[in-house]
Amino acid sequence: MPIQLLEHADSIRRAIAPGITLKRKSALGQFMTPAPVARFMASMFPPSTLTKCKLLDAGAGVGALTCAFLDRWATSDGFSFHDAQIDAYEIDPTLRAHLNRTLARYLSRLPVSYRVVPDDFIEAAAIQSLAPRRYTHAILNPPYKKISSLSSHRMILRQVGIETVNLYSAFVALALSLMKPGGQLVAIIPRSFCNGPYYRPFREYLLNRAALRHLHLFASRTTAFKDDDVLQENVIMRLECAGVQSNVTVSNSTDDSFSDLVTHEQPFDRIVFPDDVDKFIHVPTSLGYNAIELSKGVLFPLLENAA
Repeated sequence: MPIQLLEHADSIRRAIAPGITLKRKSALGQFMTPAPVARFMASMFPPSTLTKCKLLDAGAGVGALTCAFLDRWATSDGFSFHDAQIDAYEIDPTLRAHLNRTLARYLSRLPVSYRVVPDDFIEAAAIQSLAPRRYTHAILNPPYKKISSLSSHRMILRQVGIETVNLYSAFVALALSLMKPGGQLVAIIPRSFCNGPYYRPFREYLLNRAALRHLHLFASRTTAFKDDDVLQENVIMRLECAGVQSNVTVSNSTDDSFSDLVTHEQPFDRIVFPDDVDKFIHVPTSLGYNAIELSKGVLFPLLENAA
């Protein structure tokens, strides 16, 4: 089996994370992805017969997500790319130095080229969104931080038709705007976008431009970024740019060991109720009906468990 570098990236994360102050983490809104989560996210991409891959990693940190993606390719697990080009955005100079060294290790292992981009992703992507779409794949752990209504980021986003209140939703929306039709985007983000009025424009943006293919929910709020003491319920989702919506794969696990992973297929009408003008996104954890569905008198076909 080819040497994999995700564990190398994870060892860097564990080494430098204690030295990053809470104030700095809060300022950047970035929490680095542990190896088990990165590996699971890379596994969510469907097999691809594309010969050329163009991968976007916005908010790349030390490179765990890109490493997980490239390690999967190196094992010939569903990817048959002849070559891959990577754009990894990272604004923090300390993390960027580690990211550069880690990705450079792949040059002798895979037919890959990469750019480590120091630019502000929102500013850069807003400009690029007006150009032809370029990416076939995107893998994201975007920063989590509120956007002020009077900030330059808010104004830039509005100019390209994106209305949202947090960096994480802005990153996902912009990444989607850069994807080719059929492009696959996997992101881990807070579950807060699934409901509430503030995220309605973001939900409409996603659902109008992509098909929701997979949702994964952690039962524990402290699991995904436990090393950073993040008390946040997270969801991992896969979107297909310009895809035709069909059933949605829903999976859940207690923690990032994924030892009790349960997977099943759900009708999309059970994820977003047809008559819901707010487009709330529900994540059913079983095939049985929940209280909301029963109170609405909605009947859905029970599908066989696909686990």
